[in-house]
Amino acid sequence: MRIRSTLSLAALSLFLITGSSLAGTVEVPGDGDPSLYVVKVHADWCGACTALIPVLDEVRTSLADKPVLFLELDVTDAKRTAQSRLLAAALGIEEPFKANNQTGLVLLIDPGKKAVVETLTRKNPADEMTGKIKGHIAANGK
Repeated sequence: MRIRSTLSLAALSLFLITGSSLAGTVEVPGDGDPSLYVVKVHADWCGACTALIPVLDEVRTSLADKPVLFLELDVTDAKRTAQSRLLAAALGIEEPFKANNQTGLVLLIDPGKKAVVETLTRKNPADEMTGKIKGHIAANGK
């Protein structure tokens, strides 16, 4: 019995040491003040939305060092739409979301004015989207 208890304590201490070493802190650079929201209105059943995935992945990668918040408002079903509506309300962009709730759109929203400054679609290639986003960032002075 004593061997089993010693083994259990050893296993527990190893677990605690290993588990605590998995936690840590991560530096989060930047000031957290986006100069533009890039909002994809998405639904799983939308072909245009699917076509936008690799395009927006490329755009996101090329703008990783810019103050741009990429987000997706999912309207696939009632539950996801409700969550998207709450997220839009939390960001103060519920009205532009309601006015532009067609799937397959990429809305460029000025976070200060809470207004859509441009609407893009799958017809806009990644380099064109990147250029337009950079232009709006420059217009906001960032």
